Amino acid sequence: MKPILSVLTLLGFMLVLTGCEQGYSGNVGGVSAGEDGNLTFLNVEGQRQYDAQCASCHGTDGNGTPNGSSLVACATCTSLSVLADEISRTMPIGNTTACTGSCATDTAEYILYAFNNYALAATATSLDGVTNEDMVVTLRSAALKLAGRLPTDAEIASVENNGETGLSQVLNQLMNEEIFYDNLMEMFNLQLLTDKYLSSNQFEGGINLLDSDDFPNRKWYNDTYAADEESSIRACVRTITNDAVARAPLELVRYAAQTGQPHTLYMNADYMMVNWYSQQVYEAELVDSTATFRKLSEPVCDEDGIQLYYDPTDFKPARVTKDLEYELGGFPHAGVLSSPMFLNRYPTTFTNRNRHRSRIVFDYFLDTDILKIEGERPGDGIGSGTANPTLLDPACYACHQVMDPVASAFQHYTDRGQYVVTGSTSRNSWDSSDIEPAGLGGKTIPLSGTTGYFRNMVQWLGAEIANDPRFVKATMRTLYTGLIGQEPLLSPGDDASEADIAAYNSQRAILNTIGQAMVSDGWNIKTGVKGIVMSPYFRAEAIDAGKVVANEHIGATQFLSPEQMQRKLQATLGFGWDEFRTENNRIMYGGMDSDSITERIMEPSGLTIAIQMRMATEMACRSAALDFTLPVRERRLFPLVAATTTPYNTDGTASAGGEERIRENLVHLHWTLLGERLATDSDEINASYELYDALIQDGQAMLADPDSYDPRPSSWMEWECRARWYRQADGRTDGDLPEAMRIEQDETYAIRAWIGVLTYLMSDYRFVYE
Repeated sequence: MKPILSVLTLLGFMLVLTGCEQGYSGNVGGVSAGEDGNLTFLNVEGQRQYDAQCASCHGTDGNGTPNGSSLVACATCTSLSVLADEISRTMPIGNTTACTGSCATDTAEYILYAFNNYALAATATSLDGVTNEDMVVTLRSAALKLAGRLPTDAEIASVENNGETGLSQVLNQLMNEEIFYDNLMEMFNLQLLTDKYLSSNQFEGGINLLDSDDFPNRKWYNDTYAADEESSIRACVRTITNDAVARAPLELVRYAAQTGQPHTLYMNADYMMVNWYSQQVYEAELVDSTATFRKLSEPVCDEDGIQLYYDPTDFKPARVTKDLEYELGGFPHAGVLSSPMFLNRYPTTFTNRNRHRSRIVFDYFLDTDILKIEGERPGDGIGSGTANPTLLDPACYACHQVMDPVASAFQHYTDRGQYVVTGSTSRNSWDSSDIEPAGLGGKTIPLSGTTGYFRNMVQWLGAEIANDPRFVKATMRTLYTGLIGQEPLLSPGDDASEADIAAYNSQRAILNTIGQAMVSDGWNIKTGVKGIVMSPYFRAEAIDAGKVVANEHIGATQFLSPEQMQRKLQATLGFGWDEFRTENNRIMYGGMDSDSITERIMEPSGLTIAIQMRMATEMACRSAALDFTLPVRERRLFPLVAATTTPYNTDGTASAGGEERIRENLVHLHWTLLGERLATDSDEINASYELYDALIQDGQAMLADPDSYDPRPSSWMEWECRARWYRQADGRTDGDLPEAMRIEQDETYAIRAWIGVLTYLMSDYRFVYE
């Protein structure tokens, strides 16, 4: 007889929190049912149990439904013992004792045999029906995206000579560069949104969130520097200090990646990250008592003899050990979970009771959307008239039994993120009679005894999340979204097409394989990044329309954010667009401020295209002549031509050598700016050459008869287009070039013809997509 499921059991089956969908076992490389590493039989009893207790949620074919995830290539489907343990402990959520022991083992055997045998052959570098782009093209895209630069000739040669092995080695090198760590933090901020508190968004935004009773030194710079120094030194220090406080949770991501430590520090680090400036705020003690902060050769802040040399980018682990206003014994650090920035970004209220924080924890760190839990929610949100609906009303309890234990774990934190231990005499009162006790996934936090965590509940929670299989999937989702520019596919529903099902199953298999490799490599997040870059989801060039796996989610080309575009300009032209220094321009170009605008624009609008056209025009004007002032070996744009190279001899006849060099340089520009590898006689190069030729002929005709035109043409270039100034990385002028280096006239019109070509190429949609 099939077991009869209770109301709560049925509701529980609707949850996304299924053990077979969420997680990681620690194994790498496919299903292993036993010592022989394979499963070759169908467990009939397991099939019966699956049909009775699982199929309504996960589908008879294991491909999932709107109420449950797919079990094909599921992350915990890597070994029989792990999957059986997951089912025994967590399934069904509404009645976790309904399938334990042999029931769990039989069901796991059936799932592995029926839905996961094909996963044995899954690889992370190929996908049926998808053609990967040339590895050198992948290298260029990866170098720009990871390190903000173009690949060197030596790196290109390594990939050409050594194939995927060479590409893998170069990726390792790229991920050791400083800009990679900045990009990594950028990826995580797309989700965390704590950059809201940077000084560029809010004046002392991060500092003001700290409680002045706990951290009376939070504005230490006000006491250190006199008011009459407000104009410079104090403002400089204040900005650096505030931004160090604001970025502390993201610096954990950088620190783990940079030092080769596990990414789980994001959840369970028993310290926070500080630089010299924010250490003064917290009066924190460095974990390594012998460590010192790095000083730079040039002062960071300088005014009237007052100079600070401490490097703002040098962050170190530290702990707040001093007694706080409402608690003795310091601050219980728990990675990002205890960060004042995180707690303020996702606050609570008296009635919400940390449930918003709980929802965010499940979403960001456990890849679980609480709002998708099925149930008959009352229209007024009050419940069915029971005294305590979150505990007693089945329609409410299905969600709250999952959400509320995590909410309870945050009970020692106020709405402003201040740490205040609860109790009968505490200013942070907490009534535990109407909410589930603190815990996660059916586990309750021990509050007393030698293993008690009453004061350190969030530390317990962070440790549990770090070991939870779903944290792997959540991390892969963050990396995938950051690198590919879109979220991973959702589980296909009942009405999904064959192509949708195949696409989801293939993606899930590949991402789970990458995630398992990342964890097996000591939770090295670089392994996850490299796995995605090496996968077809990053490298796809063409799709066979006849293959069911073909879908629009293949390929990593995405509209560049203002920050990414600025780095691309710096890599290709040598400096950025100074208009991107202002927040308003970044927002209009599709950026975000992590506050009121929390998502980047992924499809350009008419305004964005207009900005691109202006950017292309201005940057082409400013970069062309300036590039010609450099030695040939240092030129980014024109290494194959001189400023006076034209397609014509002095007598006006065609110059074969001149045209050849111009075409070769056009090949270089198409590669540098658009990532195209072309022949000198290709259609694209022909079009660019025809444009160049038309511009230079028209220009030379104007110079030959200037009186026939109004305004009167001249060999002198427009002021902004002249090579008169050095330029900083952000595009601002930085002093005058020596007179001998300057290029202010263009007597052959060749430079202005190149400006037109650069404008043409940078106006191409492929320049703003990468």
